Amino acid sequence: MSKPTPIRAIQISDLHLKTAPGSQVWGVDVDASLRAVLARIQTQDFRPDFILATGDLVGDEPDAYERVREFLSPLGVPVYCLPGNHDQPARLAQTLRGGLVRWERHILVEPWQLVLLDSTFPNSSDGHLSYGELALLDTVLVTPPARPTLVCLHHNPVPIHTDWLDDMTVNNGEALFAVLDRYPQVRAVVWGHIHGEFDAWRGAVRLLGTPATCVQFKLGSPKPQADSTPPGYRWFELFPDGSLNTGVERVEPARRPSVSP
Repeated sequence: MSKPTPIRAIQISDLHLKTAPGSQVWGVDVDASLRAVLARIQTQDFRPDFILATGDLVGDEPDAYERVREFLSPLGVPVYCLPGNHDQPARLAQTLRGGLVRWERHILVEPWQLVLLDSTFPNSSDGHLSYGELALLDTVLVTPPARPTLVCLHHNPVPIHTDWLDDMTVNNGEALFAVLDRYPQVRAVVWGHIHGEFDAWRGAVRLLGTPATCVQFKLGSPKPQADSTPPGYRWFELFPDGSLNTGVERVEPARRPSVSP
């Protein structure tokens, strides 16, 4: 007997868009690379109900948020955004407010729910979850009914065995898991930031890192290094019984990255 029809979602992350078209990050044209990823999404049989954009939407240039909207609106489905360490949360919230491409904090897609947390720390690349963010999460999870839940943020809340990236994890990850450990309905924690793929378990909670739409990082390297792996995105199937399927789709970029920043 086949499973019921799932909710389908796609996660993209770390767009690093600039105001000038054709800008590069580590030798990768971020516009061209994003276009390749979005073209793949639009031509696949996998049709998402919504898209998650998990931070670093721009590369330290808040005027580029209008370009984020221009790139993502043609997808024709809601795109739920959250900030990363290269974003400015206040400008993101001001610019991406309303319409298909917007910052949301709590999303209901019955019977599932998603909580989008801000893990940014002012004037730092480090991750941190403030009391307010943890309180938001606790409030959503304690409110009946106990819906299967995805928790979404930008920074990795656990080490990924890559020293230079692990210096920029959520620095109070134990506080996050102290909340999650009280709520068995949490199915997964998903993030970007690492420009690569990560898949592990903490008890019954799946921990998922997602590739960037631009340059990929060589995970496991002791110092910053680009990887020749193509950019990509993560897809999700969220089933009514609380189970999920997920995987990563890679897309050949227009240009390979340089090997150093």
